Amino acid sequence: MPSILPGYEYDIFISYRHNDNLDGWVTDFVQSLEKELRSTLKDSVTIYFDKNPHDGLLETHNVDKSLEGKLKCLIFIPIISQTYCDTKSFAWQQEFVAFNKLAKEDQFGRDIKLINGNVASRILPIKIHNIDAEDKAVIETEIGGVLRAIEFIYKEAGVNRPLKPTDSKADNQNKTDYRNQVNKVANAVKEIILAMKAPAAKQSPLKENTKLKSEPKQEKKQSKIFLVASGLIVLSGLVYWLFPTIKPATVTSSPGVSKSLVVLPFEDLSPNKDQEWFTDGLTEELLNGLYTVSELKLISRTTAFSFKGKGLSARKIADSLHVSHVLEGSVRKANDMLRITVQLIQASDDSHLWSHTYDYKKDSIFKVQEDIAKNVTHALNILLDPAKKENMFRSGTNNVEAYEEFWKGRAIYDEAHIMGKYELLAQANIHFENAIALDQEFADAYYQHSDLYIHIMGAKNAKAITGLSDERLFDQMSNDIKTAIRYAKLPSNKSAYEFVEKFLSNDWSQIPALLKEKHDRPNGWESFLILISPEFVQKLYTRELKVDQFNEQARRSVAQALIGKNQLDSALALYSNTSRNLSTIFMESLILLHKKEYERGFDLLRNSDIGKNNYQYILLELLAGKYQKNYRQLYHSIDSIGFDIELFNALSPIQIYNAIGEYDKADALAHTIDERLLGHCSLSNNIVTNGLNFHLSATPNLAARLRELGIDPIEFEKKNYYKFPLVQLKR
Repeated sequence: MPSILPGYEYDIFISYRHNDNLDGWVTDFVQSLEKELRSTLKDSVTIYFDKNPHDGLLETHNVDKSLEGKLKCLIFIPIISQTYCDTKSFAWQQEFVAFNKLAKEDQFGRDIKLINGNVASRILPIKIHNIDAEDKAVIETEIGGVLRAIEFIYKEAGVNRPLKPTDSKADNQNKTDYRNQVNKVANAVKEIILAMKAPAAKQSPLKENTKLKSEPKQEKKQSKIFLVASGLIVLSGLVYWLFPTIKPATVTSSPGVSKSLVVLPFEDLSPNKDQEWFTDGLTEELLNGLYTVSELKLISRTTAFSFKGKGLSARKIADSLHVSHVLEGSVRKANDMLRITVQLIQASDDSHLWSHTYDYKKDSIFKVQEDIAKNVTHALNILLDPAKKENMFRSGTNNVEAYEEFWKGRAIYDEAHIMGKYELLAQANIHFENAIALDQEFADAYYQHSDLYIHIMGAKNAKAITGLSDERLFDQMSNDIKTAIRYAKLPSNKSAYEFVEKFLSNDWSQIPALLKEKHDRPNGWESFLILISPEFVQKLYTRELKVDQFNEQARRSVAQALIGKNQLDSALALYSNTSRNLSTIFMESLILLHKKEYERGFDLLRNSDIGKNNYQYILLELLAGKYQKNYRQLYHSIDSIGFDIELFNALSPIQIYNAIGEYDKADALAHTIDERLLGHCSLSNNIVTNGLNFHLSATPNLAARLRELGIDPIEFEKKNYYKFPLVQLKR
């Protein structure tokens, strides 16, 4: 029986590997699909399914001639398994790759516009196994985009097999039902076939590099709806509405190119300029929601916020970041109302793919956030299933007042970190405590509340700021993080909190196991894992750096990993074409310190705005032979800088004592730090940053933690302990 459309031999071609049908799974699936299609489509659908014991067409057949007929079909369904993506196999080369080429060149094109305006591929993958990242990359490279498949996978702990009709949905961790999945395939087939049968499909085939435009009549119709809706809103007193006009993104042939985005900080246009806390919070909430969409390459918050107030055009920012799209917006407050204007810009031609204005009262903010994120993904042709939509904004709070208190606190929190004034965190904590009082399950508020205690534990002014002893600070910090773990809604957030909890504890034995379970995106604490595996940290942050070349945290972590592997030239090369700021200058000087290019490192600091009153400057000044003062004056400088035994103070006089041959003093200071709460954490950061310049025999707590990581302290010291060239000063 011929295809529904003239010129095609079959409607559907089923491609599979023989090993995946040894128990008849593919045969049963085809029979189930045939039955489902009979109740889904009015037309009879023809399916090519080769039941011979080889991969589809036989190697003895004339492949070219056979493909002209059998692969001349409307829809190609590959059964993606753990063995399907073998690029040497017949099914891959002569079926998958061959159809992809044929479909691109025929009258419809491979990717077609559906009746509802969305875009779908005529390659409709069925997944029966979770596949390796390498196999996923093979598919995505071939199709020039993200793999979207309907999954028939049964999952339990240690189980990865095809879903069967008899499997219970309740027992399956994926919560999928065989019959429902078959129905999804049938509905997808129906959508594609109806679109191909429509007259418009033949007149304007969607091929690669073809821009889709909304039809004028549709835009006009939506404009009318917009006006009516606006009137209803005024009459009813409602302030939230949405009838957007979305122009889908250009479809490109390079994977990921049309799915890269920077979310710029929203601008505060309020007359009093008093809504910056809100605009920054809205920007970050959108980033958090979009981060859950794996198909989207998203520029980090740190990089995006570095453009704040620079006045650069969206096109220029996109060009500098090598992204294809920019999301920008503004907020204007008038009385008790806020107007949010947002627009998604395609950088290649500076055109607007989507824009909208929201007038709202504060109780609608969550719906506004979700709507912006969903419309952005829709405009970029990213399909979201219900689970992904739900995950986009699961991590925060549903209480508006708690949301406002949290972001007021975050504004102060960010200022404290930028300025290095951690006493400001006490002010931020007042807002976090208000947020927690309003929503006692607000995980992020608990986690941010812990930061004050992490920073000031062991600091000289800790008691003056909080009135608490170090032991009470530790207890408060621990309680905050444990509570954040308890209420974390997303697995990725819970994993991050658990990692921090274990690091900030006296037991590191569980960290190696957590390391294996790490989620894709770093949370900022992994650099200390250089002690375990520089390769892991390098790989983790190199991936981030490829997406976001201006991500300084990622660059610093990769550089530290390369230092740990003694690949110093590669570490320095990371900074060869970067813009100079205090952070990059400091890291360059640190790498030069490890390279023993002391004079070059000293000159770099001397000609910067970092200043002379810090340990790094003094250390390089000593090692470069530029220090003109005597011992007494050196110790006076150390005393004037002061030293708080706190977690992040990785730069201490330890290295200076080592450089002047005062090895006992270096060990004594390390011992003092080791005895304090979280002292071993501070020392581990010290080693990652500066190297091991003290003896581990002086730090029994750190040595015990290293053993829990599987590191032998004696062997570690033999390999890593380092003495600087001896600097002799006048007494």
